[in-house]
Amino acid sequence: MDKIKKLNLDSDQFQIDHLRPIPALVKTNTLYWNEIGMLNNLQWNYTLQINSDKLSQVKEIIQKACCTQVSDQEYKLIQDFLENDEYLLKNCGFTTQKLPDLIENNANLVLFFLMKNVKSSDFQDYLDVFINIDVTPATIELIAMINYSMKIPPDFVTYYVYYCIQYCNNIKEKSTQTKIVKYVSIFIRHFLKTKAIVTKDLLTELQAFCIEFTRVNEVSQLFKSVKAFNELGA
Repeated sequence: MDKIKKLNLDSDQFQIDHLRPIPALVKTNTLYWNEIGMLNNLQWNYTLQINSDKLSQVKEIIQKACCTQVSDQEYKLIQDFLENDEYLLKNCGFTTQKLPDLIENNANLVLFFLMKNVKSSDFQDYLDVFINIDVTPATIELIAMINYSMKIPPDFVTYYVYYCIQYCNNIKEKSTQTKIVKYVSIFIRHFLKTKAIVTKDLLTELQAFCIEFTRVNEVSQLFKSVKAFNELGA
């Protein structure tokens, strides 16, 4: 310690420069206080905590729904919370990224969300997910349910049928291919009966599909339906 004192070190040499300008509050001796009298008409939103609790519950259920089927009670809770609450609907975590997993595990939940978002600007983005994921019994049935419930654009339905046909052609595993071909054939016949698609727009693709998978009984039935609708000029 004595040796250090003998060095006669100037403490000013070790002062640290400010990294940013000193706030005006520090430069003056004036203290600024909140004037309570200026805060007029304060109102506390007592629904903040309630909405926060609801949002947490809905997000938790949606996260769970991506992995497993939710219970009837959980499904009803989401319906009750989101039925008339735009804030919860927009912030609940239902996104296009989660849609594939939700479809496979909770198609009824997806249908509910799509019906609530049918007028939103994101609705088309949700539909576009279907033409970028695997064709499965769940996705096919859900498209049929969506079209029945809200009448999606015919152009989309027609393109989705085309997508299904191409998807079937690209399946390598024969047993899986046969299974999906059966579902797709039933799906297309349903849309032919309800006139959700225009046969002439897909005539070439439908005929090629029927020839390629003629060994499948459901495809033979589809071919008869396509032929009948073509003769009627549908």
